[in-house]
Amino acid sequence: MGLNGKLFEHPVEAIEELQALAKPYAIGRDIHVGDTIIGIKGRVGFEAAASLIIIKAHHLLEKHILTKWQQYWKEQLGNWYGMLLHEGQFLDPVMRNIETFLEDTQQNVSGKVVVRLHPYRFELEGIESKYDLMQSRFGSYGEMNRAWTGEDVRGFTKIFGNQNRIHRLVNEE
Repeated sequence: MGLNGKLFEHPVEAIEELQALAKPYAIGRDIHVGDTIIGIKGRVGFEAAASLIIIKAHHLLEKHILTKWQQYWKEQLGNWYGMLLHEGQFLDPVMRNIETFLEDTQQNVSGKVVVRLHPYRFELEGIESKYDLMQSRFGSYGEMNRAWTGEDVRGFTKIFGNQNRIHRLVNEE
């Protein structure tokens, strides 16, 4: 793991350095309100600049690297996993199943994230990764593409909308 071009032997060292950099900006101060296993609400105040920045930076990498459905199911299973963990279900075998999926999605999630710190906030300015699915050699969103023609789009649209057309025809009779 690295930070500002400096590589660290252990991730904790990088986290501590990022915390020291971001803390003067008052980033990551918040109050969390959540449900407890005994059915009451709980509130905790915290300051976690490094954690917040790393989580958001990692999420940006995932948005560039994972497919739509990998992102969707990772979020669903991640939320479920967090709830089970919070409720003391760590030893349930389903936790290992979820971990296997979550770990597998991270195979190619790597690269650099450019982050700019500001007082009370930070900006994620971009990423660099050889696994970036947004690489311009495939086309530019809303401008051009190199993978299909207008005729291909017309055919895809017709096939993709077929079940809705059938539904409408059946239900209008």
